[in-house]
Amino acid sequence: MKSSRAKVSIQQWTEQGHIPPDKIQSALQAADISPSQHQWRPFLDKLLLANGGGLFLIGVVFFFAFNWQEITRFHKFAMIESLVIASLWAYSHWFNRPTANVFVLAAAVFVGVLLAFFGQTYQTGADTWQLFATWAMLITPWALLAQLGALWLLWLVLVNVSIVLYYQVFHGVFGLMFSSSQLQLAMFAFNTVALLLWEFAASRLSWLQGRHEVRLLAVASGFSVTWLMLEAISSNHQDSYGIVVCYPLWLLAGYTLYRQRIPDLFMLAGGVLTLIVISTAFLGKYFLNSHGDVFLLLAMWVLVWSSLAIRWLQKIAKEGKHE
Repeated sequence: MKSSRAKVSIQQWTEQGHIPPDKIQSALQAADISPSQHQWRPFLDKLLLANGGGLFLIGVVFFFAFNWQEITRFHKFAMIESLVIASLWAYSHWFNRPTANVFVLAAAVFVGVLLAFFGQTYQTGADTWQLFATWAMLITPWALLAQLGALWLLWLVLVNVSIVLYYQVFHGVFGLMFSSSQLQLAMFAFNTVALLLWEFAASRLSWLQGRHEVRLLAVASGFSVTWLMLEAISSNHQDSYGIVVCYPLWLLAGYTLYRQRIPDLFMLAGGVLTLIVISTAFLGKYFLNSHGDVFLLLAMWVLVWSSLAIRWLQKIAKEGKHE
């Protein structure tokens, strides 16, 4: 039983009187929820390494910013390339340690710094989106070999940024004829496919079973589909019918996946939030056109459905199956 589910079970048993108040701490220790003395050392080791790595990266950025004018072009390239090589050497040297993953992540960041400096120095004329796309392409082999969820998350962020910057240059995939909804549609399709592939891979690969990265993907997918639905409600264009059909299917697939197959309370809460936002926008447009001032009605709608959603989510949480 995972710690979050065990904690919910202990809370329920305490409320039902099965566990006396003076035995709660013993129950938490028996369920391996409270960390032992031996578990503190690996935790502090990872925490200090992450903080040290982050401070090191910040120090590198400030070093270049402060000494930029005094450093020659050759030394700039040499130092950045040395940082990439040193990070990869440290990763290979401490490969057997779990904390070595921070070095390959640092190397991936330094590759982006190297590409930005190369483009600024030689004025290649490339668009900004090409920098991020090239960055993602170059670190793809490392992401495949390192088996690190954080590195794959960086790769996904780079691809998303590339899509946004590409749209800013070309105003859509095929030119100026498309509106901003094409950008959200492209990001929705990409992030949704990435979310499904991540969940599929996580069922087979233990190093992808963390929930933070996949939840960020779900937030990106939910934001895009909510944006598209709000545009469809406000515009009533015929080309919006596709997303009107896609949104209920997206909700149904999310409910089936995260209620039955992979229980996740965060995902269900996100789906409920999008449903409340979109239904409020629909009612607001309908009643504002026919009855004028209906802000009190909309406020009551949000309060009622938010209360019902909270009660439903609390009921699901008490089942002890969701993260």
